[in-house]
Amino acid sequence: MTRNHDLLKTRIHGPVVGLLTPFRHDGAIDFDALPGYVEHFIGAGLDVLAFSPMVSSLCVLTAKETLRLAVETKRIAGKRAIVLASTRGDSPAETFELLRGLDAADLDAAFVFPGYIGPKPDIYVRLLEACCAVTSMPLFGFQVSVEFDRRFGGLPWMGPEHWQHLAARPQIVGLKDDTGNLEVRRAMIDRFGDRFAIMGPGMPDRYMQVCHHPCQAELTSIGDLDAAAECRFHDALDANNPPAAHAIMDHALGCLRRVDEIAHCGWGIEPIQAISYLRKLIPTPAMRPPLPTPSLGQLEAVRKLIEEYDNG
Repeated sequence: MTRNHDLLKTRIHGPVVGLLTPFRHDGAIDFDALPGYVEHFIGAGLDVLAFSPMVSSLCVLTAKETLRLAVETKRIAGKRAIVLASTRGDSPAETFELLRGLDAADLDAAFVFPGYIGPKPDIYVRLLEACCAVTSMPLFGFQVSVEFDRRFGGLPWMGPEHWQHLAARPQIVGLKDDTGNLEVRRAMIDRFGDRFAIMGPGMPDRYMQVCHHPCQAELTSIGDLDAAAECRFHDALDANNPPAAHAIMDHALGCLRRVDEIAHCGWGIEPIQAISYLRKLIPTPAMRPPLPTPSLGQLEAVRKLIEEYDNG
């Protein structure tokens, strides 16, 4: 299959949906729930869908489950949406096998998760180069913080020289920037222009300051709560109307902050899992152990906050 890397980069702009994994109460993946979940976002106009080790809970899936989940999602979406898969483990052998399977199933691109290689950028660069030899898919690297407890604002572990080296590989089309470091993101834009598509971690206030540059994207902040509002937020930015964008996002983020205070059980995704369940996007709020599932009391409290948001 011939891949057009430049065309893909032009599609990676604006909102990117971080997909959850729907689970049954027994911890099995609920593949029957996937069509309705995927169609919800495509129907709302959100046509770039992404898996990630944390948001999609890939850390508790097997490699075979990770592959099937991505393949089924792409089958449902077809050409209507870009589907970005992700590797999930520290083993290069598993990573290569998973990439071959994703490539054979015509996934649009894949993130290469660094795992324990994360603090060792020279080794990670070699891993990305090795991945280019086993798949024709466009690939995304990860830009993470050198200090885990400062993930959203810490210093990046990959320096400009590492990305300069990777710029010689057309197959490396972009990076997922989990640092939230606006200064570093601007420096990457200044140095590389539109060479790399850069996807931020879901921090709309910072995205608003770089959204006018090409190939800039951001994980959706409020898509599970209100996909229509997420689209209006980006439409307002495209129309150069920051006040309207702020008003949309401030209202929704105010609700999400309160939901997080109530439903955060230690992992970080369970508040969104609860919202998706209460919005009837997925049939249960269950997570696969050892990941925590919100309690009935937490779900009831979140339900009331969603009602307040809808009535606001």
